[in-house]
Amino acid sequence: MSLSLRGDEEPLSGGFSQIEITPRVGYPHYRGISTAVDDPLYVKSIVLQQGDVTWGIAVCDLLWIERELSAEVRTLVSEKTGIAFEHLIVAATHTHTGPAYHSNIYELNNHVRKSTMSDEEAISQDQYPGVLRDRIVNSLVQAHEKAVPVVLRHATGRIEDLSFNRRFYLSDGKVKTNPGVGNRRIVKPAGPIDPDLDVLWVEQAGNGELLGVVSNFAVHSDTYGSSAFSADYPGVLARKLEESLGKEVVSLFLQGTSGDLNHVNVKKGATRLKTTPMGERLAKEILALEGSRSTVKVPTLSASSEFIYPPLQSYSEEELRWANDLKAVSKYGESGLFQRRRPMKIRSLARIRASEAVPPTIESEPWTLPVEVQAFSLSDEVAIVGLPGEVFVELGLAIKEASPFPVTMIVEMTHVHIAYVPTRKAFAEGGYETLNSRLAPGGGERLVESAVRQLQALKRR
Repeated sequence: MSLSLRGDEEPLSGGFSQIEITPRVGYPHYRGISTAVDDPLYVKSIVLQQGDVTWGIAVCDLLWIERELSAEVRTLVSEKTGIAFEHLIVAATHTHTGPAYHSNIYELNNHVRKSTMSDEEAISQDQYPGVLRDRIVNSLVQAHEKAVPVVLRHATGRIEDLSFNRRFYLSDGKVKTNPGVGNRRIVKPAGPIDPDLDVLWVEQAGNGELLGVVSNFAVHSDTYGSSAFSADYPGVLARKLEESLGKEVVSLFLQGTSGDLNHVNVKKGATRLKTTPMGERLAKEILALEGSRSTVKVPTLSASSEFIYPPLQSYSEEELRWANDLKAVSKYGESGLFQRRRPMKIRSLARIRASEAVPPTIESEPWTLPVEVQAFSLSDEVAIVGLPGEVFVELGLAIKEASPFPVTMIVEMTHVHIAYVPTRKAFAEGGYETLNSRLAPGGGERLVESAVRQLQALKRR
């Protein structure tokens, strides 16, 4: 575990930056080929510095962050700024209306594309993957260069009606994801939500100018069903805050642990939540919290990082041959989405073994995957945790409950694509998320253990 600490005698500096990353219309989209730009996509960054400790976070309007993208960005930023590699987080908002900049995303809905180009040719159009990398780098570098003495203020609110656990126990005892509004077989949700809305205001010291607002809430960014590019509800949130606070203010949204959460209220007769009202509601709640803000009087910047090695799911050679046969009939009596996702997951695991995973030393043991868990603190009161994957909310709540910091903001979708990160309990129950997870049961709990261990070390400093 890498640990960097700073005493409270040093002044705190901070800077923000945002740069557009929208590809041209016609570039591959998660849902096929892009047909329009309904609102622009951005990378938004914050860098904080105190003495010899500096850390930064870049959040991109993307479905997820691939390992090689994150590694290249962090290496380049470190070379240009001196910020330690392990002190940088690159995360995604998880918008489902972003570019398919990598083959792992392109594959998800390739069945709807009629392109005559190869996957690699389609993805490399306009050299977009390289452009994307460079713009993320530039955003972090700019945030570092713009750093000025700052004052931090924070507040926490609760929103109970924008997020819903999407897994439900049915009357036959099974667990189903998204069982449908008004489904009479629903007994109860299979898990909780996280209603916390944590907000951090960063103001320039002396003149009180607001530089940026960092907000953290947990609900899937899959509310905008379109083949147009859109930042989903975090984009609406940013525009509404700009209207109230000024266009120069950067809205940096940290996606909370929402692997089993969405915006759908399944109660019969319930109104389906939509993108614009969701973003507007979050902005309204953030603005309402301004009166209850508390100032971070003694900022103490610290950073920690740890690579852990959770087990990967396994597959047989027979299953891999079946998964590579694109015309094969499902072995499991499935149709539609499940039939596509299961062989994709097996092919993905094979690619992970070939490039990222660690083979077992004993044949009976599983392959493991190096993933990074990070913890940054701003003071004795406030900390931020970075986790890879679409993490189940129960795991995020477990970190918050065990954290020695009263305010613990958790951002998921960092650094590497591992799909869903369910709990052991969820793996036993089954369902869509467990089918798509790359990790074996217990992997999510390993993330929690690492996060809590690092938070406790930062608190003991």
